[in-house]
Amino acid sequence: MTPDKTVMHVPFRASVLSLLVPLLCAVEASAQPFVPTGRDTLRGLPGVEIAVEDVPPELPQPELATSALRSAVEQRLRAGGLTVYATQKANPSDAKAYVYVHLNAVSLPGQLHAVAIQVHLRQTVRSVVTSAMIVNAMTWEEHTVAAASAADGAQLRDLVLEMVDHFVADWRAVH
Repeated sequence: MTPDKTVMHVPFRASVLSLLVPLLCAVEASAQPFVPTGRDTLRGLPGVEIAVEDVPPELPQPELATSALRSAVEQRLRAGGLTVYATQKANPSDAKAYVYVHLNAVSLPGQLHAVAIQVHLRQTVRSVVTSAMIVNAMTWEEHTVAAASAADGAQLRDLVLEMVDHFVADWRAVH
């Protein structure tokens, strides 16, 4: 993206203080086991499904139509070497992992929107306490917020695909 574009990429960051306050207040939480997320949770998965939430009407650009965005994500995953399953029945893994994409928009003054973009890997995991299967646990994630005008559909789609590229890189690192 060139600096003269309207889209501003603002990665989500937390201050050190906002991270320390919950840790200082959660004395009893210190006995809880560490739950790994990220690339290690991708190891051994044979492939993924794709779920794209309906894109909000505030983002009417053709590049962001739900079906177009899903197609672009699927194409990027396949190009990265991932197997993409059409359904849970086709997915042989007990984890039933799927890449989840969600965009949410809020109108700002003028012609801009603040757009929250999330790309997650969600999968079924087993509880160590009850041995129950817990469906839909997020084990890999990336998110950002961008300010965009009505003409920035391609740039927003490209931000989603950049996140998908990070997922593919993590996938390939453990496969």
